[in-house]
Amino acid sequence: MIRLKSVAKDYKTRKNNVRAVDDVNLDIADGEIFGVVGYSGAGKSTLIRMFNGLELPTEGTVEVDDLFISQIRGSKLRKARQQIGMIFQHFNLLWSRTVYDNIAFPLEIAGVRGEKRRFRVNELIRLVGLEGKEDAYPSELSGGQKQRVGIARALANNPKVLLCDEATSALDPQTTDEVLELLLDINRRLNLTIIVITHEMHVIRKICNRVAVMEAGRVVELGDVIEVFQHPKESVTKRFVRQVTESDETEELIHMLLENYSEGKLVKLLFVGGKATQPIISQVAQDNKVLLNILHGNLTQTQNGAYGTLYIQIQGEESQVDATITRLRELEIETEVIEG
Repeated sequence: MIRLKSVAKDYKTRKNNVRAVDDVNLDIADGEIFGVVGYSGAGKSTLIRMFNGLELPTEGTVEVDDLFISQIRGSKLRKARQQIGMIFQHFNLLWSRTVYDNIAFPLEIAGVRGEKRRFRVNELIRLVGLEGKEDAYPSELSGGQKQRVGIARALANNPKVLLCDEATSALDPQTTDEVLELLLDINRRLNLTIIVITHEMHVIRKICNRVAVMEAGRVVELGDVIEVFQHPKESVTKRFVRQVTESDETEELIHMLLENYSEGKLVKLLFVGGKATQPIISQVAQDNKVLLNILHGNLTQTQNGAYGTLYIQIQGEESQVDATITRLRELEIETEVIEG
């Protein structure tokens, strides 16, 4: 569906060139929710603007639905953009227009008129849950409602791709989750390909199937969300993962557990997928006749499945404790003995 091949973007300054995007290669499938995460200056916003031709690559090609966006201009590019909707952090609504008229605006530009336009606008209002707000102006709406208008407007021309540039960064946590649930619903109903640019790992965890981590213009890590959560390789990725699992990883927590639970062995378990919700450890404890004390745990849901971390204390005869740890590893549960 979407392919970026050796894409780079340079900006000229008075003294030299600045490379904002450097040798990015991506393949994004039809119907996928694909996330790009990075801190400020990583190049992610420049990257997303190349998907619809708002920025042109200095090197490489951008292909969307068998069309090379990076190589077309003029009317061909304008027509191609009708198939690529975009929503923004600060909504970009027309403040002098009502909800209805904001959603109708791209249809006006596309030459859709009369009953066909009215039907489409009303359909979109229902889709994003704004019934009763048709005649309201943006100044009368909450942040979440404004973003719903932005989503409806982006969907007006039945695009095949929806680009989300920090679309939840201006929203509170509850409203963020509501907007993310709406995007998930739209993806499932319409099989719409969605590309999410964000600096919030919670957004990636909540709705994305795969994620690319960017740093200094490059994609430094790429994979299924659950795999990236389970085995972050780069330091920047580990920092992002800690945004949603930090309580499991702090040195303070481990120090406290070692200090207060000195008998037996302190073990950290990592559960992935179906194993995260099965009573595995209680069965293993019974089989090996050990005492097992659950000390701390966390369960995180992603679109690829559940990811769970659990700290336990195992007490008993040394051979029984060792057999318990061996059995957990045989069951493909990552098991780490924590030493003081």
